[in-house]
Amino acid sequence: MKLPRAEFEQTFDKYRDHLRREIHCFCDCAAVLRQINDHTHDHLAEINLAPGFFHTVEDALFTTVVLWADKLFDEHGERGFFNFLMFVEYNREWLTTEELKRRKGYPEGHWMLKDRTPITAGSIEADRNRIRSLAGLPSIRLRRDKYHGHFDKKYFFDRTRLQNEAAITWKELDEAAEAMGSVLNDYSVDFDGVFYSWASPSDLGRLLSAAQRTRDRAD
Repeated sequence: MKLPRAEFEQTFDKYRDHLRREIHCFCDCAAVLRQINDHTHDHLAEINLAPGFFHTVEDALFTTVVLWADKLFDEHGERGFFNFLMFVEYNREWLTTEELKRRKGYPEGHWMLKDRTPITAGSIEADRNRIRSLAGLPSIRLRRDKYHGHFDKKYFFDRTRLQNEAAITWKELDEAAEAMGSVLNDYSVDFDGVFYSWASPSDLGRLLSAAQRTRDRAD
């Protein structure tokens, strides 16, 4: 797993880009799912213009959220955050402040080089434990194993049991998204100073408001 510098840089850049895309998939799906839920309070009439569509989208988005979180946080996955952290741990000699300086050509005293916290085996383990301690992970894994990834007969025939035993809150989804984004950003900044924004689509409200104006004019 330990790589020469040039191979590490190429692999890190590729790994980071693919993780970034998967994080966006999770964050975007969770954000739109929440918008649909929230807009049932102020645009229920517009949502009910196409109830089958919105119900299908909600189900699809929720399944995606569960599966993507499980994949990204799978400790035994061939890719995902635990594999990424192992990759970083074996190659942390290429993520020092001196390597950042060389990689970006920063001069002495550049603000990006000041007061940087070195990456250690302990700091990487802290990131692993941060993921392990996410409150929503047990419910996500149970849902993936018993319903969204595989059908378990007990949960297949009793959907209320799944909701009672594996409820997932918006706060837990927010915490999962925050952990994904901040862990990747921390190592990305150490690599070459790149910091990503995880802004998600927020245009559903505008679409529903336009539908409301059209409906009001028709009335």
